[in-house]
Amino acid sequence: MKTNILPTVWQAILSATIAHPAWHERLQAWREGRSAATLHLAILREPYLSRILARRKRIESRFGRDRRAPFGQVKTGDLVLLKRAGGPLAGLALVTDAISRAITPTEMDELRAAYAAELVIDDPQFWTLHAQDRYVTLIWLTGIYPLPAIPFPRRNRRGWVVIG
Repeated sequence: MKTNILPTVWQAILSATIAHPAWHERLQAWREGRSAATLHLAILREPYLSRILARRKRIESRFGRDRRAPFGQVKTGDLVLLKRAGGPLAGLALVTDAISRAITPTEMDELRAAYAAELVIDDPQFWTLHAQDRYVTLIWLTGIYPLPAIPFPRRNRRGWVVIG
């Protein structure tokens, strides 16, 4: 049995999914080791979290200058806990596809053009801030399930955590 999450937090998540049998079973299967899925924690700022929860943003992106998580660690079928930056858990998502790769500045422009509608990034500074990044992970999300606010204590400032 996996125990990487505080029991009280885990119980709150399970209780919140009781009305959605598919999510409840996915989480139980992960917890009991009956699933090949990996559980991830994604820390999201606004307006991106709300856009995912409203099913308007279908791809979560992570850009970086190095290969930190989630680079190369997310696969189809994985489960993602969606957490508000500085706040509680807010939802769950299922990964339907993921791509991690090195990119050049030209490829960054191509990614922006190809996925702009699904990334829903309308902050013009976003692309300027990430112009020097050399790695990207694109994560297609589905099965979005909003959760009531569930406190989730953290000890670090990483924007993505692979729970296991």
